[in-house]
Order: sequence, then C-alpha cells, then structure tokens
Amino acid sequence: MFPLLLTILLGVVPAGGVGTHAALLEPAQRTLDLIYNMEFDRALRAAQGLIEQAPAHPAGYFYRAAAYWQWRLIAYDEQHRAMLLAQFQEATQRTRAVAEQLPEVQATEAAFYLGAVYGMQARMHFVERQYVRALLAAKQGSSYLQQCVARAPDWYDAYAGLGTYQYVLSRVSGFWRGIVQQLVGITGDRDKGLQALEQARTQGRLAVPESASLLAKIYTLPHEQQYDRAYALLAHLVQRYPNNLDYRYRLALVCAHLGLWERARQVSMSLIADIAGDKPYYPRQWLPLLHYRVAETYVFQQEVQTAAALLGALRRQALSPALRAWVELRLGNVHDLRGERQAAQAWYRGVQGDEDAKTLAQSYLQTPFTPARMHLKPLEQAVI
Repeated sequence: MFPLLLTILLGVVPAGGVGTHAALLEPAQRTLDLIYNMEFDRALRAAQGLIEQAPAHPAGYFYRAAAYWQWRLIAYDEQHRAMLLAQFQEATQRTRAVAEQLPEVQATEAAFYLGAVYGMQARMHFVERQYVRALLAAKQGSSYLQQCVARAPDWYDAYAGLGTYQYVLSRVSGFWRGIVQQLVGITGDRDKGLQALEQARTQGRLAVPESASLLAKIYTLPHEQQYDRAYALLAHLVQRYPNNLDYRYRLALVCAHLGLWERARQVSMSLIADIAGDKPYYPRQWLPLLHYRVAETYVFQQEVQTAAALLGALRRQALSPALRAWVELRLGNVHDLRGERQAAQAWYRGVQGDEDAKTLAQSYLQTPFTPARMHLKPLEQAVI
C-alpha cells in the first residue's frame, strides 16, 4: 500500500534543529541518491556515517532501513530476503526509538519521522500479506504525518506520504471502504492524493524523486493507463538514476504500452546485458522475465519468426508457473498470427498458473488473437 514513502525525510527540521539539519542535509542527499541508484552497500556506509555524525537523530537509522527495504524488493534468494527483512525490522525499530526521544522543540520533526517509519512498516506488512498489521501501521503513520503538516503546512515532503494514503484509500471499495478509511483516519480522495503527490514532487526537497516514482506507478495502474505521463516521469528518473533496475524495467513496460517497441526492446536488452555482465545488485533470476518482455514486443509487432524462437527457448527453461503461463499464451498467439488456429487453441487450453493469462487464453479460444487487442502481461509489482 505504502512504498518507501519515505526516503523523503530530511526536509523536515524545525527551527530549533536548523544546525543539525544544515549539517545532515548534504550527506543525507548523497545517501538518498545512492539508495535510488541501487548502490546499497555504499548507501549503508553513508547511512552509518550519518549515524556517527548524529547518533541521537533518526535520519541515519531511517536511511539504513530504507536501503534494506529497497534492496529486498529486487532480491530473489529467499535466505537473502529473510536476512534483509530482519535487518530492515531492526533498523525501523531503532528509528522509532530515536525519533521518540527527540526534544519537544523538535516535535514536528519527530512526528514526521514516526509517520515515515510507520509508513514503511505498513508497506512491509502489506507485501508480507499481513493486512491487519499493515492497517494498524498505516493508522499510526497517517496520524503522525497529519500532526506534522498541522504544525507546518509548508513541509511539502510530508505530502508524498499523505498523498499516497489519499490515493490508495480512494481505491478501497465496497463494505470495507468506510471501515478502512475510519481506521487510517483519511477519507481517501483520488484527486487530492494526486495533487498532494504533485506538490511534493514540485515543491518538496528530498521528496522529489520518490513522488515522481509514486506518480509513475499510479499512472500505469489498470484503472489509470496514463502511460504518456508515466513515460515522462520514468525517463527522467532513469536518466538521474541509471542503475535503478526497477525504474528501467517499468520504463520498458510503459514504452510497450505506448507502442514504442524498439525503445521497449532497447531498455530490456540493456538490462539483460547488465545482468549477464554481473552488474551488482542485478539478480540473474530477472533474465527469463526480461527475455519474455522482449519476445512480447515481437508478438505485437507480428514478427512471428523471432517471437517464436525466443518463446521456444524460454519454454525450455525452468520458469515460474506464472511466467510459463504467459510464454504458452504467447506461443498460442504466434500460431494465430500464422493462421494455425487449431494449434493456437491447443496452447490456449493448456494455459495454467496465472489467472490473467488464463482469462486471456479463454477469450482467445473464442476469438483469435490480433495485435490490435493489446493485453500485455501486467506489471509484477503493481502495488504502490
């Protein structure tokens, strides 16, 4: 529900802490840039430097938690993921403890950091499918962030978190909407959420890249589909943070949605080359998915021979059930493009392992696939 809302923090220092803020701002910006550029070991060393510089300030502990969390989001190895989760939890607990000890003169700053760290914990619980815990952490996070802006309405970095809450809660439907909104303490309004995120992006300090990333994620959601806006945001983020695997991958998918097939392939192939070259923090487990994305562009461009070769090679690999379902769906598409209807239907009947792929397969059993009906494989981590 609530991503790394929050490596957005250090723009929040009350008058009584101006000296601390001035001393921390530059190293904090460097640490933040390292996190966004997915240079995690350097980011952790930079966060440690912040801790050594100001051990009674929550900034260094927070950035340590943010680095562990972002690293975990792209990690595949289960043992490594478990270790990163434990390190993240330890760092968030330390952040809370230090923020709670800030003096009264820094009450606004304390509220901001507490809101931020509870927001990250809500995100963690949601990804772990601990939904009750996620809601309870979100309640704490929203309460603290609202206290922060009530004291200082012009601390625009705080609006990245509040805007995300507004947008996400606007999407809760049915019976649960009123209950969840009352629990979290925010009514949920799409337009207000987007406006708050834009405020953070255009008027914030360190919130700018995170707000842009959040907006890009929102604009690619199925009920938004504002791919032109997402493209502009992601292209800028990739230029600023060229090592960010997530930004690059999402840019490739947005290019495909816009029909920019060559650009989509270029981005995916550059990722494949970096992973094959053992670029740090780029798990090799991403390779089958990236090869699938390349093959998908050839299917929709009706370059049947190339698509068939790539998909056939993928099918012979060890794939997750979900990815195998999409590979077999596209093999059926290839046969439809060749006019081989019975062969296509045979592939469609066997699609299992992913509900979206299976639903499309059932529709293609009735009506042959055509590229005009563009249904790309959805983004794997569509949650904000």
